Amino acid sequence: MKNFLDENFILQSEAAQILYHKYAENQPIFDFHNHLPPQEIYENKSLGNLANAWLDHDHYKWRAMRAAGVSEELITGHIRKDGSVKSDQERGGAEAVAKADYERYLAFVRTLQLCVGNPLYHWSHLELKRYFGITEAVTEKNARQIWDKCNQLLAKPEYSPRGLLEKMGVRELCTTDDPLDSLEYHKKIAGDWKNCKVRPSFRPDLAINAESPAFPDYISRLQEMDGTKFKSISDMISALGRRMDFFKANGSLVSDHSLENDFYLPASYDDVNCIFEKAWNGKKLSHEELAKYKGWVLIELGKLYAQKGFVMQIHIGALRDQNAALLEASGKNIGEDSLQDFNFAPQIGAVLNAIYSAEPDARTILYNLNPKDNEALATMAANFRNCQFGPAWWFNDHKDGIEEQIRVYSRTAPLGRYVGMLTDSRSFLSYPRHEYFRRILCNYVGGLVENGEFPWQEESLGQLVKNICYQNAVDFFASDKS
Repeated sequence: MKNFLDENFILQSEAAQILYHKYAENQPIFDFHNHLPPQEIYENKSLGNLANAWLDHDHYKWRAMRAAGVSEELITGHIRKDGSVKSDQERGGAEAVAKADYERYLAFVRTLQLCVGNPLYHWSHLELKRYFGITEAVTEKNARQIWDKCNQLLAKPEYSPRGLLEKMGVRELCTTDDPLDSLEYHKKIAGDWKNCKVRPSFRPDLAINAESPAFPDYISRLQEMDGTKFKSISDMISALGRRMDFFKANGSLVSDHSLENDFYLPASYDDVNCIFEKAWNGKKLSHEELAKYKGWVLIELGKLYAQKGFVMQIHIGALRDQNAALLEASGKNIGEDSLQDFNFAPQIGAVLNAIYSAEPDARTILYNLNPKDNEALATMAANFRNCQFGPAWWFNDHKDGIEEQIRVYSRTAPLGRYVGMLTDSRSFLSYPRHEYFRRILCNYVGGLVENGEFPWQEESLGQLVKNICYQNAVDFFASDKS
């Protein structure tokens, strides 16, 4: 029986252990997709107690607690609908808050005891070990002791958000930002912190989701910010292009899109222009009109990204906000999403074909949420130069999912070109997930060697692993040129 979370955790062969400890373990981190709030990075305030640091922004943990039957008051009762944390006064004063936070923490500890085989158990204990030096498994019996130790450390300046990022070796990270964002905090961070580059990502969901009630107002605000009068959909695209220039001037390297239903049908410019005007006037669009509009806009933006040097990230397959009562009570992004199961291979193929036919030097990363689409998306990515089958995303981000994603990648493309892992998280304590991925990667490669399926070439395999952990992402995103 092996010890839990020892130095060779997940590493099942000698080759895997050499690759991890000698080549992967100390590589820096380029986190090219996350949801960390730039304001909190700039302000660099204490995260508070362990409940705040562990639970305030982590919908993975909220989801597990909800599934374990924990009261919603202990999960999102402290969060406003806009995602911000309620003040002490709103929650009954400092004494009441301290008591409630410990109850939240204890509820999560109890939940963890039920999470056999769940990645949260691994992630949470890696977080305790890497940030706080705690090597024992947390239980109800030692919960108070661990709470006190972590809180003492969290009160120190080096446990502020910036200190935590530096502790994990994060060199660069890309937040997720609306095109209308002023990027105020990115600018401020760039002016006073040189140890990590905090880059914005261009995410124009509201300009693409013409079915949203917010669409008309959003387009009007874009027009106002641009200082022009939109006479056609081309004017909107041009305005978004100027916002891209603004983002690029402030360090952006990447865009991001979330596609959750049909997103392409062939359409003429005149058709799409009429659909745009109809949506801007607040009229309801048909399913076919939406697919035509989204596909045309995605292609036009994809061309602009290529021209301006952005990598285009495309996330496909989330089924969001499935608990209407919970959405109404607590807002979005609280762990009430699941897998979509629509078939999209011809649609993404058509979008990519149009982009790459016009811009052969385009760079894209494709992510799927439903694992049934692994092979389809991996083989689609390999049809185009500089198109990547992206890391295991969200509900695939666990040991089995990461292993399968690596296996699919390696049998459909050269594994040595893989751009590695990301956190996709709102939590400052999430960075040990990179370690988790690196151990799984080294175990996979080491296992091939152990089984005689690949020769033991330490130097070249070590370099391959190092590249996947860090350098490939730097090269693919051209971050060293910005």
